[in-house]
Amino acid sequence: MQLAQLNIYQTFAQTGLQTRQPTMSIRQHHADLRIQQEHVNLVEISTTGQRLFIDQTEAFADANLKSPLRHSLEFYSSTKQKTMQYIAKTAREGEQLKRIDRNVDAISSIAKQNYGPSHPRVNIAYMPSSMSKVAIDYKPSEVHYHVRKSEPTIQVTRREPDIDIPRWEANVYLQQKNAIAFEATGAAIDRNL
Repeated sequence: MQLAQLNIYQTFAQTGLQTRQPTMSIRQHHADLRIQQEHVNLVEISTTGQRLFIDQTEAFADANLKSPLRHSLEFYSSTKQKTMQYIAKTAREGEQLKRIDRNVDAISSIAKQNYGPSHPRVNIAYMPSSMSKVAIDYKPSEVHYHVRKSEPTIQVTRREPDIDIPRWEANVYLQQKNAIAFEATGAAIDRNL
C-alpha cells in the first residue's frame, strides 16, 4: 500500500543591490615659500691626537709568563675541575661494579677504560698561539668644528586644497519574489475533502 505524501515547493525572496560610488578628487595647490638667510663665513676646527693601546698580558700568559696570583687562581680552578672529574669517574665505575651480579664484565671494562692503548700526541705550538691574544685598542683622533650659525627666516603661505566628494548612491530592489506551492501525491487520497 502506498501512503499519501505532501510535497512542498518553496522559493525564497531575493533582494538586489546596485551601488554607485564615484571617485573622490583632491587637488592640492603648491604653498608659497620664501626663505632668507645670512651666511657667516667663519668655521673653527680643532683636532685631538690619536692613541694606540696594546695589551700583551694574554700573549705573555700563553708563554707561561703569569703573575703569582693568576698562577694560583688557574691552579685552583684546574684542581677543582680535576677533582670533580675524578669524583664523577669513581661514581661511574661504582655504578658499573654494582651490576657485576648481572653477568656484566665490569672489571675488565673499567681496566680497558683506564689503561687502554694510548698513542702519544705530537703537536706544533706557536707563541702566542693566536694573535687574537694581543689586545689592540686604537682611539682615532677627533675633529671638532664650530660654525657660527645664523637662523633662516622662513615665510610659508598655505593654500587650502580643492576637495570634491560626490555623493554615493545605493538602490535596493526585489530581484525575486517568494512563493510556496503544495502538491499531494499517493494512491489513497480523497480529493473530495
